[in-house]
Amino acid sequence: MRKILCLLLLSLTGCVHREVNEQVAFSGNRTMVFKRIGTEFVNAENDRFVVTESGLTTYRTNGKNFVRWQFSIRPKQPTQLVSVEVEDVTGSHPYLVIRDRDPKIEELAWTQRGPLLRATSTELPWLFDPNESTRVFRITVTESDGTRSTLYQATAYTANAKKKFRKQMGPELQQPPPS
Repeated sequence: MRKILCLLLLSLTGCVHREVNEQVAFSGNRTMVFKRIGTEFVNAENDRFVVTESGLTTYRTNGKNFVRWQFSIRPKQPTQLVSVEVEDVTGSHPYLVIRDRDPKIEELAWTQRGPLLRATSTELPWLFDPNESTRVFRITVTESDGTRSTLYQATAYTANAKKKFRKQMGPELQQPPPS
């Protein structure tokens, strides 16, 4: 019985994810420290909003694979939104993912998807890179009283997660292209 209890405790210890701070570089020669637990970054938040979703969804149409970014933010208090912009600031220059000039809060959150992007190694090279990838998004929210909030959300994709993602999209995307 004692051996079983020890084995159980040892197996559970391996499941505990520790919190680490990770410095990530992004456009404008900037760096920021993001909190990470296990393979996931903690949701960005300030006194007004919390990011509740930042990730990719897949689509397959007419034999072609697509992805799109999806984001959700939840206001911490009642408010009216005037605009929400989401930019991918991972590379050397920011890339506008979503510009919502008429944002709606439904079911306590603003949720929006970006445009469809072809899931190819040319269009999304990071998705086919065999190493872990981290994307950084700048989310700018403007409220009706003129208050403006900017949140930076990091999103990590482990090598294994990217492999599973490509497998989900279709057999032709399971292997990264040769280097």
